[in-house]
Amino acid sequence: MSTSADIQDVMRDLLLRGQFSDMEIICQGITFKVHRAIVCTQSKYFNSAICDGFKEYTKRSIRIQEDTPETIERVLSYLYLREYDDRGTIQCQTIPEPAGDKTNDTESTKNISLNNMRVFITADKFGIDSLQSLATQKFSQWATKNWNSPVFPEVIQEVMASVPSYKSSLQEIIVDIIGTHVFDLIENPGIIEVLNSFGCLGSQVIARSIRNGQLRHPNEDNIFKEFTQKISSCRSCRQCARPFNVRIERGGYLICIFRCSICNTRH
Repeated sequence: MSTSADIQDVMRDLLLRGQFSDMEIICQGITFKVHRAIVCTQSKYFNSAICDGFKEYTKRSIRIQEDTPETIERVLSYLYLREYDDRGTIQCQTIPEPAGDKTNDTESTKNISLNNMRVFITADKFGIDSLQSLATQKFSQWATKNWNSPVFPEVIQEVMASVPSYKSSLQEIIVDIIGTHVFDLIENPGIIEVLNSFGCLGSQVIARSIRNGQLRHPNEDNIFKEFTQKISSCRSCRQCARPFNVRIERGGYLICIFRCSICNTRH
């Protein structure tokens, strides 16, 4: 009886060896021999290109120039194995750098994040939603671990410049990370430069910080004191004359409305 590990070994072998392949993907001179039953059933892009008979793909061969072969292999790895390596590739596993080489360590850290970003962009283009989710998860794990890395501002710059604006999940991760560590990162000149370059990012960080109570209005204590005094001074509803029972509604920042819970009259 075959186990899931056995099946994965078979799928890995099909991807690496290309046995029984009935489709080719050519990227910058590298040919990937793949299988339509696996690729076209999981990708809207490949399904349309092959199954709908696009003129340029009549020979069941697709040329892709705008992506790197490494990114295409990671996409294919996911389609066959439901996972991809954001450090190396399954055909060329990453060899650990000698200890103590900080330059290589820093560059490797940056490359991991950009590999996930590129997979995210390509998954969007190929219509592979579940791969986008995995790339988002991997990027989030990287950002949570490496927010204090010297390459973090460079990665933010690359994401903001490369990822389509209508795809906001990576940007939301960046906003959350900066917001969580805002008092540390605000001392980082690289972060300040990025926020100056992308005003929308800075606005979202400020909005998040206010919502989470990290930034407070200078008169917040006085406003709250006045609000509680107003509630305390009301003994009965001016409309229904019933003993006052308050229902509070939230308005804008530091704006609250309270109503009688019986007749809904605003006070």
